[in-house]
Amino acid sequence: MEMKGALGVALLSVISFISQVNCQEAVLQISDGSLVKDYCIVHNHSWTPLPQTLNTATAYPLANLTSSVLCDTSGIRPDVVKGKALVVMRGECDFSQKALVAQTLGATALLIASNKTLITPSANESEYAKVHIPLALMRYRDFLAARQVFGDEMQVKLFAPPLSKIDPNIAVMLLISIVTVALGGYWSGACERDRLNSCSAGGGGEGENKADSNRVFLYSPLNVVIFVILMCGMLVLMYFFYNILVYFIIAIFCFASASALFSCLDAVMDKIGCGTLSFSVRNKSFSVRSILLAAVCISVAVVWGVYRNED
Repeated sequence: MEMKGALGVALLSVISFISQVNCQEAVLQISDGSLVKDYCIVHNHSWTPLPQTLNTATAYPLANLTSSVLCDTSGIRPDVVKGKALVVMRGECDFSQKALVAQTLGATALLIASNKTLITPSANESEYAKVHIPLALMRYRDFLAARQVFGDEMQVKLFAPPLSKIDPNIAVMLLISIVTVALGGYWSGACERDRLNSCSAGGGGEGENKADSNRVFLYSPLNVVIFVILMCGMLVLMYFFYNILVYFIIAIFCFASASALFSCLDAVMDKIGCGTLSFSVRNKSFSVRSILLAAVCISVAVVWGVYRNED
């Protein structure tokens, strides 16, 4: 099941990558002269194209107009925004209208902050030729985070690196998945071979028969049907309650990862002949090696869970 899950993750990543090829992502670099941070934005090549490299991108001072949706020029002084990149809120009018208003005010670029899912900003074919300044969408929460870091004195650069048709990250993920499946299959087959050799040599007994009966029970048709129903129910629940269940899935992933890492490292320790020290507490024996391995594996999973969204 874990091996199938690895392939599934890789396949979903490939599908996600293919579906996002036409989203026309770009990079917004914000700085204050000393500190620099990059943010993801979405643009449309049909508007004024963005430079392909950071070196060719022009730096603009940023004017914060998030108190406005910029559907008209009322209440905005041209001398305040002239020669600057504007950031305004999304909504109430078309992207093209916002761009034309910003252009009329003398702005050099337009960033539209959005609280919704980012989409490729589009307009009627006749509107594209009227706009001569770069236009892009950014997440409003990214702007708030940047404002906390840089304050109101921000310089911005917009550029869109050419998107490769083949993402090397996907190739690496597929390679990891294939290697995981291959090693897991080999390991499982080796264990089954040892079990069968043990049975043929007369080493089997009631324990082996019990293991076989448990295996048959685990993969019975009824259990398979129940498993499929539970998975379908989980998918439906994730569709409606994703914001809550995503943390449940992350917790399961961390637990499974720590358990799998422990099994692999424990087997490696056995192969290299690493001895074990044991101690007893209330007539129960504990392995020092197992405790140390468990601590390392749990620490790795917890660190990933805490810092998974960091740069």
